[in-house]
Amino acid sequence: MWTAVKTNLRQLDTDGLVGLLHDLYRASPDNQRFLHGRLLESATELEKYRELIADAVFPNPFGRKLVRIAEAQRLVRHYEQATGDVVGTVDLLLTFVAAGTDQAADLGYGDEAYFGALGRALVSAVKLIRQLGTDDIEKAKDRLQLIRNRAAKIGWGFSDVVDECADAVLRSHDARPRKSRQ
Repeated sequence: MWTAVKTNLRQLDTDGLVGLLHDLYRASPDNQRFLHGRLLESATELEKYRELIADAVFPNPFGRKLVRIAEAQRLVRHYEQATGDVVGTVDLLLTFVAAGTDQAADLGYGDEAYFGALGRALVSAVKLIRQLGTDDIEKAKDRLQLIRNRAAKIGWGFSDVVDECADAVLRSHDARPRKSRQ
């Protein structure tokens, strides 16, 4: 199917291609976010994704919105595919985990599937942290420590997963200079 679409796309002139993209842009907010992420300044788009993810994971408890873990996961994947921005993807994964941790700590929310999703997001973030530069690793370590502190009294084995992930990052990315002993 993609081969046929690609063949037809190659036959479009510039105006036809721009028109097609305009139609896709108007068709859905997802398409708009994707094109913004791909083509515009990523800091602005990252903040929008961050807000959407936090709202999906920890909506206003006095509102009528339900927790939408699958939506948050989809938004992270969407951002990653649109931008290829590893730093932003780690940020969004940690936003996802932090919002979920806050909700569990503040409201006692969660079950096995919920904490499983948070754990998988955290493991994904830890794998990507290896690709970051020193400054971004330090920021991620700080956020992991905050998440760890909030998760300390949460059950379902979640605090153990957070501890293991935080320890893995802290051990392997200890940026403090070591003093030589003489």
